[in-house]
Amino acid sequence: MRKLWIAAAAAVVAALAVASVAYAVNTYEVDIASGSPNKAGSAAKPVPSSLNFGYEVGDTEGLRPSVINKYFIAAEGIKYFPKARPTCTFAQADESPSYNSACKKAIIGNGTIDNAFGASVDRTGKAPCDVKLTLLNINSGPGVTKKRGAMAIRIDTDPPACSLSIHGALAAPIFDVKIEGIPSSELRFTVPDNLIHPVPGVDNSVIDVTSHVLKKTGKVKVKGKTRTVGFASAVGRKGKTRTVRVTFVDETNHRETATTTYP
Repeated sequence: MRKLWIAAAAAVVAALAVASVAYAVNTYEVDIASGSPNKAGSAAKPVPSSLNFGYEVGDTEGLRPSVINKYFIAAEGIKYFPKARPTCTFAQADESPSYNSACKKAIIGNGTIDNAFGASVDRTGKAPCDVKLTLLNINSGPGVTKKRGAMAIRIDTDPPACSLSIHGALAAPIFDVKIEGIPSSELRFTVPDNLIHPVPGVDNSVIDVTSHVLKKTGKVKVKGKTRTVGFASAVGRKGKTRTVRVTFVDETNHRETATTTYP
């Protein structure tokens, strides 16, 4: 009888564990948002600006988050002017073990990503994989158009920060959107399968991201007049704060959006 009770108890525990995983869902938070200078700007007179943003992905049950393979990132009234800065090609940004020297003048930002990876069938595993980001102004690549341009998100890491050596880039084309009715630029990108599944049966999940778009300036035509703008420039806002919006899409095509504001 004692063995039967032990077996029954073990079955209950196992069932509860399965139920916990079944009801675990990702959580999302935009936890960093700022820019300088703190000016509204306008479409006719864009104000060069830096842009700092970051987000965290968690899980309601404390497990490793489900994999996200698509991102949409935008800040209200912040437009990108890629033609104001030097560019390189996506192929040059994607070289290994380092980006091509032709891309040095195309650097427009930096950041970090903290990841956790483990077996796809066991989301309790959270082996760390921390990477360094370099943001580059590119003029070619998957989904990139000459009219709108794009950002290359360059990823670099080696042991001991990560058990894998990863060196490469992904293309984030720029799209025109509106947030709170204000014209804004949105980065849209898909994470390659070799980054979210570095080996068969293994998932790599983003945990925490911090990005800095630097205040890099140049001259372009704005409404017929030559003006000094930043790669990122403020062109307006609805009120006294700006909304930063990040949309996350997982491998089942489920979509969630997180926002925050900054002055």
